Amino acid sequence: MDPAFREALKTLGTDITSLRGINRLPVEMKELIYASLIPPGLFAIYDVDPLSLRNRDGHKTVQFEFPAEKGSVKVYFRRSLEESDPIVYIELSDTPYGQVNFEWAIVNDPDSERFHIHKTDKSQFLPPKSEFRNIPEEIRAMQAGLAPGQVRRGLHKFQEVTHLVETLLSKLKIEMIHGDPYAYHNAIELERLGYFYTSGKETMLEIHHEFRPEGKLLRRLDGSTPFRQPGMEKTIRGRSWAIHDGILDQPWVCPSMVKLVGRQSRDFTFPDAIYVPHESPPNRNPLEGVKKIVSIALGPFRMALFPELWNAGRHRLDYLSWE
Repeated sequence: MDPAFREALKTLGTDITSLRGINRLPVEMKELIYASLIPPGLFAIYDVDPLSLRNRDGHKTVQFEFPAEKGSVKVYFRRSLEESDPIVYIELSDTPYGQVNFEWAIVNDPDSERFHIHKTDKSQFLPPKSEFRNIPEEIRAMQAGLAPGQVRRGLHKFQEVTHLVETLLSKLKIEMIHGDPYAYHNAIELERLGYFYTSGKETMLEIHHEFRPEGKLLRRLDGSTPFRQPGMEKTIRGRSWAIHDGILDQPWVCPSMVKLVGRQSRDFTFPDAIYVPHESPPNRNPLEGVKKIVSIALGPFRMALFPELWNAGRHRLDYLSWE
């Protein structure tokens, strides 16, 4: 490892305590630091060198946006820069109070079918009841097991992404991370990852109550649209599609959630929830059959920055299955 880079790593949590601080480092250094947010197994699966960040053809696979004068970062990981949808997309930003906003995290299976869920097809994100919804494609996506907003199947790596983000923040001595879940299923997902609500919990509890017997949302699952079928109240994804279809009295407003870095809260609004019915066929996981992630997937840099990750569970593949 380059001695200058090793010295820079030692300043994390002392001289450098924010994303803005990382962004003031030389480009090569901050690229390696932010590349650590990408699950290491994906470098091995897609044959990318984790130090040069290049594929077997020598092309760069990771793009960064990290302006030196700002406290924000965007990370895009693709097999090649010609692909439109990233395998991993992560967006973080500093808050004015020494904390971090977890703006976005997306994990796509690049070999899965793509669903063109919006008419303009310029974004992966659509608000509920949007006039740009492509209903036939949303129906196909739902039937294929996707959640609202997904254009491809996931890789079951979202929990690992959040762990890597928290590990970096702990090195910076940042104690709190904020998240504003885009959809209902995202909020339930963050609950399970240890986030708690700072606003919007009352709405989440009301939604749960109204999807229960005698509730008005349960009565509205009357089969009037493909997204309002009886039984959808039983699963996270079913509820999320109904909410995406506008079943609530008021437009969906993203709740605000917070997590204390390294700690787990238990702030649940859908107790004993399941993501999909147990009888549904599981999505194919492209990581199945991988017996071992080669050690170069972490490399000497990751060992230096995240020794606890290297020593504790670096080969685990059993992550949550809904991203």
